[in-house]
Amino acid sequence: MKDFLTKLLRGATHEKACVGLAGRYHFDHVRDGVIIDSWDDENLVPTEGLNFILNVLSQAATSKINTWYMGFGTGNYTVAATDTGANIVGAGRANETSAYAEAARQALVLPASTAASLTNSASKVTITANGTVTITNAFVVSTSPKADATGTLLSSLKLSVAKALVSGDQLVVTFTLAATSV
Repeated sequence: MKDFLTKLLRGATHEKACVGLAGRYHFDHVRDGVIIDSWDDENLVPTEGLNFILNVLSQAATSKINTWYMGFGTGNYTVAATDTGANIVGAGRANETSAYAEAARQALVLPASTAASLTNSASKVTITANGTVTITNAFVVSTSPKADATGTLLSSLKLSVAKALVSGDQLVVTFTLAATSV
């Protein structure tokens, strides 16, 4: 590894050394206990999330984040690499909604990685609409209060199709983050 890094720093290598992170959200729209729609969307891991991951690896992170949370927005906003936990929640961005019955963002339970991926498939995030709301964005952040703008943003996406929920509808979400060596 030391030799590879030395060559890389000198620009004298033709070897590839890339790691990719691919995130995927799977959504189930449930009404009266029946799944009425299902779809998948791929996420963006913003620079803030990438920096956090790299800082954990280098031990430069000042603290480990033990629990991640999922938030949902109603803004017509296409996510960007510059998004952060401080700006994603506001108007003009994801415009985080509180139009669901749960008191806070729901915890994203991610067990230890297997096969180079993390997923909450054993403990899916579920929110229950407490009125009419159209969800357009989803994101993963390190703080639980709705509309909190102090956390670290790990993932964000604009849904490929806006999803209109009515009171009592549930949105059930599986998040998977996979790492690949390319």
